[in-house]
Amino acid sequence: MAERILFVDDEQALLNGIQRRLGLEFDLVTASSGEEALREIEENGPFAVAVTDMRMPQMDGIQFIENARKIAPDTVYIMLTGNQDLATATQAVNDGQVFRFLNKPCESQAIKQALDAGLRQYQLVAGEKELLHQTFVGAVSVLTDVLEIAQPEVFSQAPKIEQIVRELRSGLDIEDRWEYKLSARLGLLGFALLPEQERLSFEYALPSDQNSQAIFLRAASIACRVMERIPRLRSVAQIIGNQDGIDGNICCICPTSESDIVHLGATLLRIAVHWNCLTRSGMSNDAALIELKLCLPKLLPQLEDILLAVDLGYDEQRALDIAICDLQEGMILHDDVITKDGATLLRKGRRLTWMIIEKLRMHRSEDKRLRSIRVVESSCNVNNRVLAAT
Repeated sequence: MAERILFVDDEQALLNGIQRRLGLEFDLVTASSGEEALREIEENGPFAVAVTDMRMPQMDGIQFIENARKIAPDTVYIMLTGNQDLATATQAVNDGQVFRFLNKPCESQAIKQALDAGLRQYQLVAGEKELLHQTFVGAVSVLTDVLEIAQPEVFSQAPKIEQIVRELRSGLDIEDRWEYKLSARLGLLGFALLPEQERLSFEYALPSDQNSQAIFLRAASIACRVMERIPRLRSVAQIIGNQDGIDGNICCICPTSESDIVHLGATLLRIAVHWNCLTRSGMSNDAALIELKLCLPKLLPQLEDILLAVDLGYDEQRALDIAICDLQEGMILHDDVITKDGATLLRKGRRLTWMIIEKLRMHRSEDKRLRSIRVVESSCNVNNRVLAAT
């Protein structure tokens, strides 16, 4: 879809003329005041380019751009000025608020050239941002895949943690933020760096046990220090590291400050980690809730209801034997995968990634017994159909 352009001017005749002369070449939207333009951006944005007059009543061009940048920072801004506004316009350009300015009266060809340049600038910035985002997401995905292979005992539980956080967030109608997703995915990182004995002590102890709490907080602190070294993940590191002092209460489900976002994310994460450990041990949901409230005494009643309804699939599930060559990402292991030497290659409950599938394929070439894998039936959706048992 072609990028849209917003024209802002208090002279309706000028806007009508722009629409007649350039409306067939560009997707134009007009507004006769700064206030109207801000409403257009909020309700019908985004716009690739916004062209604004400098002198307008109530809100001039500089004020409009300052307010518009708060809700549309990627838009390219161009200003129309008169000769008397030259000093102001020059300062606006030098301060980086305006891409370029046009002096009134302005020929249609000059406006067209400025719009073409503004669109190219917008596409350049948007393309770089998308590339950065894809690189960031790809790097994090590789990191989590490597961690799952390096520490399968720990990271096989990450999908369960993500599920609990997602259901808690959805049940309270909390905004879906990437920080919550990533902290759930990497929340167990500190446990992977603990001695095995401490990790097992935490897994099999009740969360209210003092030694268990000490191990939990030490793991959170370790993960926080590691994550702080990664650019752009400071908020995720703080969510993981600020689980100390969490009591289960949620003061604000619509956080506006970074501290509120961190506190809410830390609350969701700590509840999810403890709930997963309790239910994974075979404890009933009712019994698990009693133990959880000993650790988190101010747990909201709404959260209790959500947790009781969470189905992590720890009850016995039907299994399917799937040939290794037919394995797909997202399938869940029903049983442990044991090598011919009796070693545990993968633990049950693991979510298969392409790296894990490649690992299985390599082991199949060495172990002829490893022809198929037992996976959870409900996870076997390949090519939009459920595989039948072989």
